[in-house]
Amino acid sequence: MHLKAIVTVAALLAVPSIVLAHGPKTGANGGVQADAGSFHVEVVPKGTTLQVFLRDHSDKAVTTDGFKGTAIFVIEGKPQRISLTPAGENRLSGTSSVDLPSNPKGAVQITTHSGSTVQAKF
Repeated sequence: MHLKAIVTVAALLAVPSIVLAHGPKTGANGGVQADAGSFHVEVVPKGTTLQVFLRDHSDKAVTTDGFKGTAIFVIEGKPQRISLTPAGENRLSGTSSVDLPSNPKGAVQITTHSGSTVQAKF
């Protein structure tokens, strides 16, 4: 009986850490953030505009000159493909044909100026 209580308590203590470890992160600009290679990728949708911010793992802004990307999100059951181009110091931007949800589901693929690619899943 004592062993069963110990196992139960251990399981209950582990649950919050598991939930917190897999929760979405919020980036510096208020959007959802995911890891992609050596970058933190943050998506900030507003209406039909998508802004994608890049930071390194030290949270320093990454210059996006020469970068390009594609976001593919499923919106109302249909895939929406958004081309991304540099739009500021550490930002790529693109426009969707439909309004974007505040927490889009899908992926963002980014190609760096050197031709390497990374992908973030949301």
